[in-house]
Amino acid sequence: MKNHFVFKNLQIVDLSSPLNGQTLDIEVRDGKISDIGTSLKSTDAEIIDVTNFCISPGLFDMQVSSGEPGAEEKETFHTLTNSALHGGITGALVMPSSKPATDTRGQIEFIQNLSRKEAVKFHPCGSISVGLQGAQMAEMAEMKQAGAIAFSDDKHSLSNTVLVHLAMQYNKISGGLLCFHAEDSAMSLGGKVNEGLVNVQLGMKGSPSIAEELGVVRLLTLAEYHGIRIHIQGISSQKALDKIRAAKKSGVQVSCSTYAHHLFFNDEVLHDFDSNYKVWPPIRSEKDRQALIAGVIDGTIDVISSDHRPETTEHKDVEFDYAEYGIIGLETLFSSTLTAIPEIRMDHLIDRIGNSARRLLGLPELTISKGADASFFIYKPQQDWVYQKENIQSKSANSPFVGKSLKGKIVGTYTANSWYSF
Repeated sequence: MKNHFVFKNLQIVDLSSPLNGQTLDIEVRDGKISDIGTSLKSTDAEIIDVTNFCISPGLFDMQVSSGEPGAEEKETFHTLTNSALHGGITGALVMPSSKPATDTRGQIEFIQNLSRKEAVKFHPCGSISVGLQGAQMAEMAEMKQAGAIAFSDDKHSLSNTVLVHLAMQYNKISGGLLCFHAEDSAMSLGGKVNEGLVNVQLGMKGSPSIAEELGVVRLLTLAEYHGIRIHIQGISSQKALDKIRAAKKSGVQVSCSTYAHHLFFNDEVLHDFDSNYKVWPPIRSEKDRQALIAGVIDGTIDVISSDHRPETTEHKDVEFDYAEYGIIGLETLFSSTLTAIPEIRMDHLIDRIGNSARRLLGLPELTISKGADASFFIYKPQQDWVYQKENIQSKSANSPFVGKSLKGKIVGTYTANSWYSF
């Protein structure tokens, strides 16, 4: 199989590269960037003219769920790979919410074996508690030895403060990034959507953002007490973000992420009662959305994730109250974020959806430089395109972005010694 390409006239968008901002030719041979320069020629390479396109290191999604194992009707690692490649994503952290939960050395090894042959590098995240039940701490050290690079109970808020306290103590031995969903679940009051004007207008039970704020305060207090580094997943509200910003300034070792759909939508979309907008944390107000955008721009938010969470039609195409939470988002992570924040510098945006997550997880960064591993995607930032149902590569179709006009058309991804052109 021929694996020698010259990509012509690409603008490099990569904070980690000394060539950032330059328009050059990229030669790739057998999985490595073998040369970068002007007017590169080769007698045996496939020439791909991508004038006016950009090239960036492959993206990394820090919060992805797979149906496999246990719910293969929703997603397999193969369909997860196809979705990721179409979104320019070459690596991802897989949440432990499989069936059974990823809470033992054996489960970590099983996930690694399932995904080993795929073009995208999937890294297993072990659970903090046994069975994601929040009662007993899982054997994080054993999972770390088996290959887990992070630990999380995914959407479970771990209401048992003593367990969180012990997990932070134990983390000093086990290692691996501790990731938390921040929420005082009792204060969520059983709401399905954001508490505010919209939920009152629609007669839907609301969940106040103070539940997230209280959850953040508890985690920050414990992290400061233990002097360890933690990551808070999926921040959705202004006041919670303000607490994290203040904690960072005071020296607390905390990073955080938000989800692309929280940057793109506000709770006005709920007027359609479309269950594809049913996510957790709920889509918040426009004020919260603007605060999150500001947090991305000023660097308070370290990572943007998709929270890719596939669900079958049977679980989503029902009345809003009875629908499952979650959307698919791998294919739209880059474009929806670019559309939501057009004012951000492109190289900073790429970093927030890529190498920033790798740095937090202790993984090698990707770069567009001579001699580096070839793992990148090619796109046209200003090209408008409409995400249609036929574009979906996931096994599930629960996306609120179907029919939406987006910026940033991805035309191909190179990874695992192969070029995937779309």
